[in-house]
Amino acid sequence: MTAQTVSVILAAATLVVVAAASIAAIVQLNYLRAGNHLNALLEILNQWNLPPVQVALSELRKIPDKVKDPQYVAALRAPKTMERSTYPEFLALDLWEQIGTYCKHRLIDETILLDITSGQVLNAWTNAEPAISIVRELRGASAYENFEYLAMRATLFNQRYPDGTYPARVPRMSDM
Repeated sequence: MTAQTVSVILAAATLVVVAAASIAAIVQLNYLRAGNHLNALLEILNQWNLPPVQVALSELRKIPDKVKDPQYVAALRAPKTMERSTYPEFLALDLWEQIGTYCKHRLIDETILLDITSGQVLNAWTNAEPAISIVRELRGASAYENFEYLAMRATLFNQRYPDGTYPARVPRMSDM
């Protein structure tokens, strides 16, 4: 065997080893990404279940009635008056804004999140939109823009999956 043949064999072997290592690295990166998405989603769900957040989400549902109160509207229009202790619904808006940011920057898997929460996102947006539009009079369109992004993504998700995301090839319990 000539030196040139040995060199070619070694180069080919090196190529195979590098290719195998690259494939293993890609697989490992996918596992790491999935783990990061799962950790982020679990943290969101943990936050969601905290008692102050549950109170805030409950208050968020009351916004359509609250905006009928001129004092509430005046507070929305005043700069820096929406203390979370006095107006807990803004804690819920902050949570949705944060989740929308995570989705927009692909820090969590949007499809999984929306599979779980699309209905809640849209209900929250519907209830919050009157207050958000008043806040935007002072702060501009960027106020709660990530929550709006999340609500739009939830709308598109529901349009894409009008009957849910149940796998087509899996029988339903009613079919058994």
